[in-house]
Amino acid sequence: MSDGRSLKLTTRERLSRWIARIDWLLVFPIAAAAAWSFGENAVAMVLTVVLPICLLLDGRGSRRRENLLMEFASGQPLARTSIQKIVDDVLEDCARRQRSTAVMHFQIDGLHVADGDWDADSQDAIMDRLIQRMSTALRGQDAIMRTGSDGVIIVLAPTRRVDLDTIMNVVDRVQSAVAEPVSLDGRTVRVSCCAGICSEAMSPSRSGSAMLAAADCAMRIARRQGDDAVRVFTADMQARVETDHRLSIQIDDALDAGQIRPWFQPQIDARSGKLAGFEALARWHHPDLGVLAPGQFLASIHAAGRGADLGDQVLKATLEALIEWDRTGIEVPCVGVNFSLDQLMDPRLAERVIWQLDRHDIAPNRIAIEILETVTLRDGDETIMRNLRALRDAGFRLDLDDFGTGAASIAHIARFGVHRIKIDRSFVSGIDSDPAQREIVAAILGLAERLGIDTLAEGVETPEQQATLTAMGCPHLQGYGIARPMPFADTIPWALSRPIAADLSLRTMQPRGRA
Repeated sequence: MSDGRSLKLTTRERLSRWIARIDWLLVFPIAAAAAWSFGENAVAMVLTVVLPICLLLDGRGSRRRENLLMEFASGQPLARTSIQKIVDDVLEDCARRQRSTAVMHFQIDGLHVADGDWDADSQDAIMDRLIQRMSTALRGQDAIMRTGSDGVIIVLAPTRRVDLDTIMNVVDRVQSAVAEPVSLDGRTVRVSCCAGICSEAMSPSRSGSAMLAAADCAMRIARRQGDDAVRVFTADMQARVETDHRLSIQIDDALDAGQIRPWFQPQIDARSGKLAGFEALARWHHPDLGVLAPGQFLASIHAAGRGADLGDQVLKATLEALIEWDRTGIEVPCVGVNFSLDQLMDPRLAERVIWQLDRHDIAPNRIAIEILETVTLRDGDETIMRNLRALRDAGFRLDLDDFGTGAASIAHIARFGVHRIKIDRSFVSGIDSDPAQREIVAAILGLAERLGIDTLAEGVETPEQQATLTAMGCPHLQGYGIARPMPFADTIPWALSRPIAADLSLRTMQPRGRA
């Protein structure tokens, strides 16, 4: 934790909670009677009349919040309107007492893939335990509420100082509490949470609905960045979210019109420099916004339930590209195609993919199915395992993408029959100057060699990184330092212009067909 505080309550927080439980409207008359008996008439007047009135006025918002929070005590998520009322009451208290507040929206990631599948009851039980832990990272007066199946809203009680440092201290404590493993029914789950933040000063307007919407917006941006990401609401975020909404309602038309199609990023043999293959990466050729990268539209694709359709289109375009490369005489041994979880959960996926290759007369070993580490954690999913087994048996290659960023174990890698692991770019960055990075990559290369698995390093951006990886024995490289993703039309001039391919124009056209 960044501020070094324990997750246990401090003495000050314990005292604060104890004081908050005292019914001061009963205590004050007793104190006032004592003051009258000792002749302190002015003190008695204040205790008897003025302070109780102040407490009554100050306590109205708190009691309203407590009544609303009773809905949450049953274990069920609070309705959005109830959460808005709570934030509105806190803002009212802040205005009266010259205080401020902040709203934080946490999204729990990993409930659906960690250590097997979890049914709804199991997920609820895990969420209950996580919320109990998160509560220990807060002050007694702060409100914590569950929203939806895996969301949590935290509203800070009126506070004198609510700057970014103060908020981040809370976020750090909450994320540390969530990161601890949870045991349930003999199984262990590790989850993470991203967060969106909006303080009263950041909010577009001073209302519960505006603060919640702003925190939601920041949370959605954070989710794009990966586990434990935190984002603070800014004015330009709203425009990004509005663009997301715009894209989400255009997905169907874009897929039907063929606006979303693959670009191809080369992969090379580290020692010879020869073209080892391409990776197919989806791009949306938007008529108004230009070419959009996957991070700008994949969330909308999956939200619309069109992930499988996108995968089918990318595979079809990849097979057509292989046919054209063969016709031109460019040797492309293999192309990596990303398969999403939505695709892998389709029981007819393997049958459909095998049919596509038969139809185009392409050998299965020229397609590498790229899956993320999170997929390997679903080894109890019969549909996924059946699909991967059928595709592997048919001759397709299997690449494990972004290796090192998830929780795949050696046992998972062996069980899935992975042909190649792709070392994540985070381990490649600075490898030429950082001994620790070299040690990590050397360990991965050694593991792969012992298991008889091929390797490819992603994110190679400089000649120094390329030279270091080659000297370490990494056989395949990919990254901007070699070539950026490019439209299919540019791949042929790029391949023919490489020195290693200078004699390709003199070769006899290679026949298509199975290897």
